[in-house]
Amino acid sequence: MSKMIDDGFRDDGPMTAINVTSLVDVMFCLLIMFMVTTPMMSPSAAVELTLPKARGQEVKEEDFLLSVISIDARGQVFMGTTPLASEIEQMSAELANNPKLQEDGLAFIQGDENVPFERIVDVMVALQKAKVTKVGFVTDPTLKRRP
Repeated sequence: MSKMIDDGFRDDGPMTAINVTSLVDVMFCLLIMFMVTTPMMSPSAAVELTLPKARGQEVKEEDFLLSVISIDARGQVFMGTTPLASEIEQMSAELANNPKLQEDGLAFIQGDENVPFERIVDVMVALQKAKVTKVGFVTDPTLKRRP
C-alpha cells in the first residue's frame, strides 16, 4: 500500500527525514543538569590563605638618593631627585652608570598611586637591561588597608 505525499509523488520506502525532537529533549536535559550542578562545584566559602609576613625598615637618605626610583603622577622618572630619561634605552644606560645600583644589584621603585602600570613596567624593563636583578617597592606603612 502506498501513500500520497503533498507533491503528488508516491513513496513506498521508509521516511528519510531526521526526527530532531528527541535530540532537543536530550539537549534540554543536559542543559538543566549543568545548570543545577555548576553552582555546587564552586567553593561556597572564601579560600583560606596564609600570607607571608613582611618586615620593613626605613630607607636612609643616602640610600634613597642612590637606589630609589620615583615615578610621579605624570609618569616622569627620578633617581632620588635627579630626573631620568623617559625612553627605556636611555634610562637603562643612566641606571647602568649608577655605581650603587651596580654594586648592590638592588633598586626600589616608588610610584604615585595614579601612575599608569605600563610606566612602572617600563622602569622595570630599564632596570633589567641595566643588570639590576633585585627590585623592591616602597610603600607607606602609615596607610590603613583598604577593605
